[in-house]
Amino acid sequence: MANLKITDLIADLAKTQNRWKARETAVSQLSEDQQSALLGVVVNTAELATVMKPVAGAAPVANYATAVDWRNRNGNHVTPVKDQGGCGSCVSFCTTSVTEAMASIEHGQLLDLSEADLHFCSNHGANCGGWWPTDAFSQIKTRGIPDEPCFPYATAFPDNNIWKQPPHCTIGPNRDARAVKITNSTTLANVIDRKNYISANGPVSAVMHVYEDFFAYADGVYSHVSGADKGLHCVTVIGYSEAEHCWICKNSWGTGWGQGGFFKIAYGQAGIDTEFPFWTASGVVLPQQQHAWYGYENLGGLLSSRPNAVSWSANRIDVVVRGMDSAVYHKWWNGTSWQGWESLGGQIQGAPAICSWQNGRLDVFAVGLNHHLWHRYYQGGWSNWEDLGGMLSSEPACVSWGPNRIDIFARGMNSSMWHLWYDGTWHGWEDLGGVITSAPAVSSWASGRLDCFARGTDNKLWHKWFDKGWSNWENLQSEMFDSPAAVSWGPNRIDVFFPGQNYNMMHKWWDGKAWSGDENLGGILSSAVGVSSWQAGRLDCFVEGTDSAMYHKWYV
Repeated sequence: MANLKITDLIADLAKTQNRWKARETAVSQLSEDQQSALLGVVVNTAELATVMKPVAGAAPVANYATAVDWRNRNGNHVTPVKDQGGCGSCVSFCTTSVTEAMASIEHGQLLDLSEADLHFCSNHGANCGGWWPTDAFSQIKTRGIPDEPCFPYATAFPDNNIWKQPPHCTIGPNRDARAVKITNSTTLANVIDRKNYISANGPVSAVMHVYEDFFAYADGVYSHVSGADKGLHCVTVIGYSEAEHCWICKNSWGTGWGQGGFFKIAYGQAGIDTEFPFWTASGVVLPQQQHAWYGYENLGGLLSSRPNAVSWSANRIDVVVRGMDSAVYHKWWNGTSWQGWESLGGQIQGAPAICSWQNGRLDVFAVGLNHHLWHRYYQGGWSNWEDLGGMLSSEPACVSWGPNRIDIFARGMNSSMWHLWYDGTWHGWEDLGGVITSAPAVSSWASGRLDCFARGTDNKLWHKWFDKGWSNWENLQSEMFDSPAAVSWGPNRIDVFFPGQNYNMMHKWWDGKAWSGDENLGGILSSAVGVSSWQAGRLDCFVEGTDSAMYHKWYV
């Protein structure tokens, strides 16, 4: 804030006994040009005059709650705060945010949609110029917004830097089939109508003036104190408080500004409810489920092993890898965003394995430097590492087919497959024979059923299963060049993944009747595959890329 000093602003706030606090924020420290770039509302003056014109007749009847916050109204319906960077794309962020919230309220799905697709690939054009909410919602009606991985925001900019320009448009694979649309969008001018709507229906988009002091907002209920008017900005109104006489809003300047990216603004301030209407969105139309592969998505990290993954509930994925320091690292998807990386310590050889036998329970296994199997589990907190013995020559694989049941497989020093299991007590090791040249994989599609896979000395995929007794080894004929991975998402269904001859990802599946051929899913892999499934027909695959980062490919 070149023309407004934080110390002066704090002094002014103290003198006027305002209800908010100021501090240096990620936004207040920007240059004036960078701050101006954040403000991207281009007013349609003719429409504004029409929608804000007073309507004759009886005043609307107030029928709203005294306080509403859609982050905590029969659950959370507000997606995480994002950062628009140095681009005037605030209208796309505030309208996308409302669409996401309404998808959650109407359909129970908290989505992450692509602001980049809306702003750069619609009739707005591939530029950082401003927009008007009515026009943005019109595009959401007609062409919709696909999911964020279809066109991630950062990838629209040079070097994935959201402060660099010019941006560009990338039409992601199956874009139209992935798009979420709305059927209705209206404007609300009367304050009572605004509160009635938010109370009964959900969040809305709003336009406000931004003054210099707003860049330094930290906490409390904002009202303008000092500084010039810098321009117009679009935000999401997620609630209000009659006790505090304020609107509760979500911004798009990242979490380093305001209350983790959120703010409160007093009624009547900055023109938010006097000069401009609120915009609504409703009738969200979700895309019909398209059975197709998506990705690869770069999830970062520096890996020295393949990833392994498990899902213990719908829309939850936990992934473990070995890091460059030979410790175990953990990254997880919570249904909204990726979290981690979290170090779980240890000094291990090869990749760790992970499985789960109930919601909130994780069991991690790895081979230590002494070739023993080591175990650490999570159930409200992480345990210490436990030495389970054995003399192993490969990384382990594990699966759980029921509460308090874990089955672990690894190659022994004699190159056969060994089995250890837990049913409340540890049992084994059991030698299951064979001569295998890779780590085994295991899946389970029913209580008491186990399907194991490994590479043989002929570089072919071999299969052995348990169903009241162990079968012989079966040659599935697929040519493979590293360890397999396997998962089951329903009765009599098995999906197996492995690197093929050109280190592409290969896929083979059992549908209850016969084994498929080998499907080539592309990519250039630097590791074997890890796979999980959190619902029927859903597959999430993870691999190490040639840059040692983790990549994600999924099927829905």
